[in-house]
Amino acid sequence: MTDGMIIIRLDPEFPLEDVEAIGARLVASGALVPAYVPPDAGLLSIAAFRFTQGIDQTETRILPDRNLVSRMARLARDGADQPLEGPAAVAADLMAFAQAMDLLIEPSIAFHELAHREDNAIALGELSWFRAADHGQAKAWIDLAQGRIDRLPIAVPKPEDKRDLAYPLNRWRRNYVVALKIAELELAAMKPLERALSLFQWMADDFFMAGPAAIFATMYFAPFAARRRMLKQLRSADRERAIAGIKNAAWDITHLSNLVAERKRSETENIFFIFATADRGLAQIAPVLMIDADEDDYAAELVRGLSAWWPAAEALHLAETLFLHIRSAKGRAAPTRALIPKDSIQGLISLGEARIRAWSGPSNPRS
Repeated sequence: MTDGMIIIRLDPEFPLEDVEAIGARLVASGALVPAYVPPDAGLLSIAAFRFTQGIDQTETRILPDRNLVSRMARLARDGADQPLEGPAAVAADLMAFAQAMDLLIEPSIAFHELAHREDNAIALGELSWFRAADHGQAKAWIDLAQGRIDRLPIAVPKPEDKRDLAYPLNRWRRNYVVALKIAELELAAMKPLERALSLFQWMADDFFMAGPAAIFATMYFAPFAARRRMLKQLRSADRERAIAGIKNAAWDITHLSNLVAERKRSETENIFFIFATADRGLAQIAPVLMIDADEDDYAAELVRGLSAWWPAAEALHLAETLFLHIRSAKGRAAPTRALIPKDSIQGLISLGEARIRAWSGPSNPRS
């Protein structure tokens, strides 16, 4: 350090141009949402990472969604069709950048989702290939991401775990209850604003204020949002396909709620978290959950976040209502996730599924 200047020295062999190019692509992709205020130098600044790692002793961890994790495992197992495109390109860039910069990837939610969606054996098999992908070979991943090779030179699946990843997470079960309620309201003859306000009131009266699920629903119900794939097959004549789509939405909400929980963890531990997703909807919702403001400014910041999806007056009404519900829940003995018994959760799930299965309205989506 000289006259307030900090000099960051890199290994002469460090592939600076490649890593900068990969980082620039990741930022441009819109796939990354930090759960902290990024440095002025930029979210993926190499110098900033080296400073936080070496001076501040701060660790950065990446929380990827299932689509990215699955593509990382597939690239390790099958190689790549070059040039890489879409989520596969994001997955390769993310793994290359993480290994080059010594960032940890935490994919646990993704494998629970896969096990629940498919089965435990498939999830454990993919986990073994993800571990092969995540094994330190930064140069190979950089070459793959930059299109110089089409497969990793060393890719051997790691020994499989014997864990039961298919066991439903308590957090997912709670989010599934809300996802079923969101679906029920979507199928009702209501206006978008009525749907959102009804969900908030139901949470306040009969459940608890689940922030990530509320924001997910606020985007889903919105008249201006790109919502097409958020609840898949909801109006299908095959009601089990509708249930499957709601379960998938519950996993999306679980990725968001996990991000919020990890952000709170950062308050007591020297760890930064970055959410990584190839889902544009989740990438738009997550920053709204990351609003960094005190109580006096939170509602105003929330209005700004919701204004991309709602008319200005309705965005203001929703933000103020949600804020009031959250503040009220903090000040009274409202139900909390810890106080809702497991049998009550199962009862709410059974009731919600019954209502979805019983629906027999028109198959066309709402206007």
